[in-house]
Amino acid sequence: MLEGLRKLGRRDIRWLVLTPLLINFILFALATSFAASWLQNWITAITTSVPDWLQWLVWAIWFLFAILALAIYAFTFTILANLIGSPFYGVIAQRVIAAEIAVDQSNILTESGLLSGAWNSLVRELQLIGYFLPRTVAVGIVAMMMSFIPVVNLLAPIIAGSWAAWCLCLQYLDYAADSQGVTFLALRKKVSDNRLNSMGFGLTALLASAIPLVNLVMLPASVVAGSLLWCRQHRDID
Repeated sequence: MLEGLRKLGRRDIRWLVLTPLLINFILFALATSFAASWLQNWITAITTSVPDWLQWLVWAIWFLFAILALAIYAFTFTILANLIGSPFYGVIAQRVIAAEIAVDQSNILTESGLLSGAWNSLVRELQLIGYFLPRTVAVGIVAMMMSFIPVVNLLAPIIAGSWAAWCLCLQYLDYAADSQGVTFLALRKKVSDNRLNSMGFGLTALLASAIPLVNLVMLPASVVAGSLLWCRQHRDID
């Protein structure tokens, strides 16, 4: 992830980073304002519903549900921001991969190459949302129901956070996979075969996405990091 952050200043991807950054700044301001109000009301409702014999655990419950709320915020913001930035991020992935494996970038630099890559990335992003959305709703419902059951509710943030990390891992590896013609199904298999390392990357992306303002820069940095991870661990070498 740190290497991805350092590479954002490269001349060939700089404008691809700055354009969605400006758009997502407006989205960030709106999302953060809503999330702050929602988090305060939700945690107050949860902690006041704790029975007297569990009052000593209120601080722990508050902390865990703050983590859960940050996971939801990070995941939701990231999905929306990536939908907006997908036409740019797909081209970033192409250029990072081309530089990493030292191949000719001339077809990526042409206007037709840029438009084709941007359109393919947008279509693929919509397919990913189709995969993520119903499963995320299901996980969210389960976590919400668990949150009202004393003791059991401590598992809710773990379940939600693990799912969010899995989704973000797939999200940021998919830009590179799509640019090389790898289907989403094949990508999921590759990630499953190396689940521990993949989840570590997804968790790092989740934590970076949960930090206000920092997350605006970490979105494209995660794209670069995912492209580097793809080249070094998941790409098929002929």
